[in-house]
Amino acid sequence: MNLRTRVMIIGGVVGALLGVGAAYLYLRSAPIEVDEEGRERLPAVPPGKAIAVSLGVLTVLKQITGLGQHEEKGRGRRRKR
Repeated sequence: MNLRTRVMIIGGVVGALLGVGAAYLYLRSAPIEVDEEGRERLPAVPPGKAIAVSLGVLTVLKQITGLGQHEEKGRGRRRKR
């Protein structure tokens, strides 16, 4: 098995575990409502909170992609002359 395949498998397993953990935490924190027919429902997520969570996830993904890049020494960017 090559490196790319191993990284994809490990990333998929870690992502699945994080997703299940996030769902568990959401279910513990959200009040479950029961309608007249006895079906359980979760309350709607407000758009503002959904956007905030989405931006947080995008920030984490950006940080993960930055892990594979080399850092330049020194502060700031150097100008090309």
